[in-house]
Amino acid sequence: MKAIYDIETMSMSSSFKPGELTLFTSARGSGKSMLNQMYGQLCMPHAKFNINDQAQVDGETWYTVTCIKEVSAWIRNQPKELQYSHIDKAWTEYANKFDIHEKLYTILALKWS
Repeated sequence: MKAIYDIETMSMSSSFKPGELTLFTSARGSGKSMLNQMYGQLCMPHAKFNINDQAQVDGETWYTVTCIKEVSAWIRNQPKELQYSHIDKAWTEYANKFDIHEKLYTILALKWS
């Protein structure tokens, strides 16, 4: 069967490149969320965690970080006074987003960078 459009001959790993803007639209229930997760993993396979925000709380530095599943499991096993599950303005809790103290962030960076 001959491809009608160029996109039919593209593979996922060769068509999306880091830093490239890609627009994908589709109807409901067609797998957009799955594609978004796959795209994120293809573009940043080396990033085990990312800093989303930094703030001073009672004179101490806290970081909001997003991380992969393995790092999330590791953070949950650390002392509870150094880490909290991140809750946003809409009271949504995320499985892979944490507010962590600077001490724990230092260990995280040394272990997972």
